[in-house]
Amino acid sequence: MKMIFAVISVVIVGYLAWRWFAPTAVAPTPVQRSNPKPTAAARSTRTKQVAQQGVAKPAPARPVTSQPRLAPEGTFFLLERASLPIESGVIGFAPGTKVTLVGQGASASTVTDGQYQFEVQSSQLTNDLDIAASIAKADYTAQAQLAELTAKGAHEYALQQRDALVASEKEKAQKKTRPRATPRATPKH
Repeated sequence: MKMIFAVISVVIVGYLAWRWFAPTAVAPTPVQRSNPKPTAAARSTRTKQVAQQGVAKPAPARPVTSQPRLAPEGTFFLLERASLPIESGVIGFAPGTKVTLVGQGASASTVTDGQYQFEVQSSQLTNDLDIAASIAKADYTAQAQLAELTAKGAHEYALQQRDALVASEKEKAQKKTRPRATPRATPKH
């Protein structure tokens, strides 16, 4: 029972440590695109670059549309992990978390997730639904990989502990079953 508790504790501590210390992914910081179509000059420059390279570039991740899919006015999504210290600890907000704009300063914006109000850099927000979905999916994938890795480590640790316990028990059993040598009487001279 103690071993199960220890394994669960290690998994929880590892997960919390990762959440706290994990580096955030460097992501593009577009807030809103005003001109989604490139100008004629930009298109001709791009065509020349591709022709010079002789290799076609892969298609963009976003489907080609006339306008980006934007969230309603005042609704944004976090591009990076954010945290809010509170009296009892820290509240973490994952990339892709939907927030509502409360106020905007020079470089920081005050937002709320509906329960907590906090400040983030304006460059950490986007209202582009496709970017937000991509960021959230990437974070979910990273979390799933970490959970799998942590579970695998915990399982290996449990197997090592089991093997050590079995070896210890075998050693104890061998000591108990060995015939003891009877002490010889020393001859008196």
